[in-house]
Amino acid sequence: MAEALRCVVVLPTYDEADNILGMLERILSSAVAPDVLVVDDSSPDGTGALVEQAAARHPEGRVRLLTRTTKDGLGAAYRAGFAHALATGDHDVVVQMDADGSHPVEALERMLAEIADGADLVLGARYVPGGALDDAWPWYRKALSRGANVYARVLLNAPVADLTGGFKAWRADLLRSLDLSQLTAAGYAFQIQTTLAALQRGATVREVPILFTERTHGTSKMSKAIIREAMVSVLRMRRYGPTGRP
Repeated sequence: MAEALRCVVVLPTYDEADNILGMLERILSSAVAPDVLVVDDSSPDGTGALVEQAAARHPEGRVRLLTRTTKDGLGAAYRAGFAHALATGDHDVVVQMDADGSHPVEALERMLAEIADGADLVLGARYVPGGALDDAWPWYRKALSRGANVYARVLLNAPVADLTGGFKAWRADLLRSLDLSQLTAAGYAFQIQTTLAALQRGATVREVPILFTERTHGTSKMSKAIIREAMVSVLRMRRYGPTGRP
């Protein structure tokens, strides 16, 4: 059933030259046969040029590049990627995932199977039975990740185990129904914001366990400013709903 769904994976990138080609090949080799849209924020390390080379090797259009001239956050990159993917009308499912290899490509088949079985949004979840964080992560990063998730989930009273994760499979019709222009979080708070918006629309949300691994190349984009934004955004979402605005 999952193979019958037309799927596109949206990958936001900035300085992922060491990771992007391997990631593209793993995604393209998946049993669900997805297309890939790379949203690159004009990476100075040549990530975009590598994607163009990969696209030339797949002339059937399975790899596409959307280049943005402004680096203004993960949320903005996803909004641009989602709009581009939905505009074509070619896909039943839009998947979002990291380009650094931390999200397991093999989980795509299970996630799309859940969509085929009636889910509107499927989360690749670290904090459900069978899910985990890579042992390569130091204890303090694990504590920060788990603590941030508990903080958001409790304050927002969200009935999902992994509210902060960024590996998601969206039914295209659900994603199209959200007013993404109103979901303006810049950093990782965008992940919380969009899942909360889906829940408030009455979407059927399911979770499948994943092992979230440490990147092997490059550096994490996480920063203290992103963490602060997420904490403040959660408080605003608690008061005003997914937009975080009155």
